Amino acid sequence: MGTSSFKSQSEYELLWPDQLEESQSHYVPEKYQLGILTHFLDQQNIEYVTEGRIFCYPIDLLAVNGDSTMAVELKSGKIARGIEQASRNTDFVDHSFLAVWEEDVDSDLAEEIADLPIGLMGIGDSVELISLPYKTEKQLCSKANVVSTVRNHVGSDSSVQ
Repeated sequence: MGTSSFKSQSEYELLWPDQLEESQSHYVPEKYQLGILTHFLDQQNIEYVTEGRIFCYPIDLLAVNGDSTMAVELKSGKIARGIEQASRNTDFVDHSFLAVWEEDVDSDLAEEIADLPIGLMGIGDSVELISLPYKTEKQLCSKANVVSTVRNHVGSDSSVQ
């Protein structure tokens, strides 16, 4: 785990002003969200691995905090797809989150997430926990395997089961 040099969306906009459309409608890659989120997790002393796989499903970030496991799906666009992925991840970990740019958090999204077992994070200059997920009572994947994946920082393409 190291410190991150990734920028927030506003810092990204300052770096690439000529690339932005006049409408300010643009895509900022999820790797910028990832940098902000991993910095937040480092500050909380939460262990994590990026691009983890469980049953061949890619998960943007897997984390362990004590004996609790967590998955985070990051989305800069296609938020509906992120909701599906974060919901799927509830089968594998104790807590699953969807993380989007803070500008994408609105009352409609918050209400939609409130009806699901997932939590919502807003990413800006920092990480804001908008809503907390429900704890998954029974996972399809062994918790010990998820913990081992994070703690051993498995970097291969092999999935845990």
